[in-house]
Amino acid sequence: MRTDEALDVHLGKMVRQASTLEYFLEQIAKELSGSPYGALLVSGQSVGQVIEACKALIVARPDATDEWRAKLLKAAKESRDAFDRRNQYVHGTVSWRGLDGIPGTSRSRKLKAEPEFVPLDLKDLESLTRELRRLTFEAGACLAAILQDFPDILAEDYSDD
Repeated sequence: MRTDEALDVHLGKMVRQASTLEYFLEQIAKELSGSPYGALLVSGQSVGQVIEACKALIVARPDATDEWRAKLLKAAKESRDAFDRRNQYVHGTVSWRGLDGIPGTSRSRKLKAEPEFVPLDLKDLESLTRELRRLTFEAGACLAAILQDFPDILAEDYSDD
């Protein structure tokens, strides 16, 4: 596969995984709200705002165990970092720079005369996709815990008995 084709394929995989994680974060915020109007919290919001809602809501929930609160806050921070990395790849137009035609994205930045160029790095893109996938599983575990009223499954003495 040519480099540009491989980048397109991996960019698509990364975007699909990011949208799945965003969906799970939205569901978490809705469930944490404890209200049928929870959807209003996240409707039309950026993923950064959804993450902030999740953080505020988990802190406010008295029924959340300390373990689940810490787990969700950690996942929220890591998700924020992953979405910041995602933005480097998806906000801008594909362009090439230099004699070797290095592929990247270019986007206009406020108050800067020249566009910002960010090289597309296949290894980093694959790493980001894996990170988004891992965070999706983390978010899924948090959502399941919320739906089960935060069982104390992280504690060493937990038992189903």
